[in-house]
Amino acid sequence: METSLSILEKTERKEYKHYKELNIDTYKSFIDSNFEWACDDCFKLKKAIVATPGSQIYSGSPHLAYYDMKLICNKCGIDFLFSKEEKKLWYESLGFGLYSIPNNCLKCRKDLRQLKSENTTLSEILKKDESNLAIDELEKIIEIYSDWHKGDKAKYYESLLRKRKKALSK
Repeated sequence: METSLSILEKTERKEYKHYKELNIDTYKSFIDSNFEWACDDCFKLKKAIVATPGSQIYSGSPHLAYYDMKLICNKCGIDFLFSKEEKKLWYESLGFGLYSIPNNCLKCRKDLRQLKSENTTLSEILKKDESNLAIDELEKIIEIYSDWHKGDKAKYYESLLRKRKKALSK
């Protein structure tokens, strides 16, 4: 508990310019607050890692430590680990609020990002008139629709691609 208490005291000293005059009881603050912390044994055994409250965005109490958390993926339903290292990245480097946690496992989050990226790419290409689509754009459309198992749409754009290539070869 000493490590967590020292982190809290450093944080309070930074937060309150007149820390000494305020006569803050760090232990009482520790007991009365709601935040993640870890005992000294957990730090020694590497079950937890030290947090840097100054790098976090929080309202209320900062995290003093990070430890692994088991969660269930909303998309695939599989248990996954929100690791202490990933928490540090989320809350200190990426600037997520301390209340946020991932809803999906890493694989499903990657899949969702890819799907959003493909959707954005497809939307940008399809804004154009069909007659103005370049060969590489048609190929990209076919690739995306094939990946999405949209065979009819892929076949339609394959026929456009064949016509376009045939017209260019004349």
